[in-house]
Amino acid sequence: MLSLNYAISKEDYVFFYTYMMWDSPENAGKRNWFYVRQLLPPILFLLAFYYTGLFNRSNQFVLLIVGFLALTVITSLKSARGNTVRQAEKIANDPGNESMFSNRSLQVSDAGITVQDELSETRYRWKAFCKRMESERFFFLFTNNVQAIIIPKRAFTSSDQLQQFEKMLTQHLSIDAEFGRFIKS
Repeated sequence: MLSLNYAISKEDYVFFYTYMMWDSPENAGKRNWFYVRQLLPPILFLLAFYYTGLFNRSNQFVLLIVGFLALTVITSLKSARGNTVRQAEKIANDPGNESMFSNRSLQVSDAGITVQDELSETRYRWKAFCKRMESERFFFLFTNNVQAIIIPKRAFTSSDQLQQFEKMLTQHLSIDAEFGRFIKS
């Protein structure tokens, strides 16, 4: 049996939410489609301006139009991830979500994982986990497509403890959860 004690900070939750909604490699297609959608309107405007002869005006007017379009594109492209971070911060700062940040004890055994905090105790059998993801700083064990146990790697007190945990994950998680949708960044 392996025991871990830790608390998730608000920064940890913001990282989790941003990673899951924007940064993870699984979201590469979503990010690319977002960027394409942001570039299409300005390209269509430029084509319309070109074909209607709007660019036959003075150079200052053309530069002003192109400058506004470029500023609009840059602003929208840079704000996408920031909007995701702000949404995560809003969730983390909601007083109704304070229990997410309480101290917890995690017990990992051949039977599954038990998570206990001052308000609750939840036991998960290994087959309850449908997906495992790992970032440089965290393990995420998903019980469905949006809920996960967030386990910071800082909670492991030694490399032996971390190796024991990884071995248990490999032994007990289903092939689909372990390998089929495993992403490591």
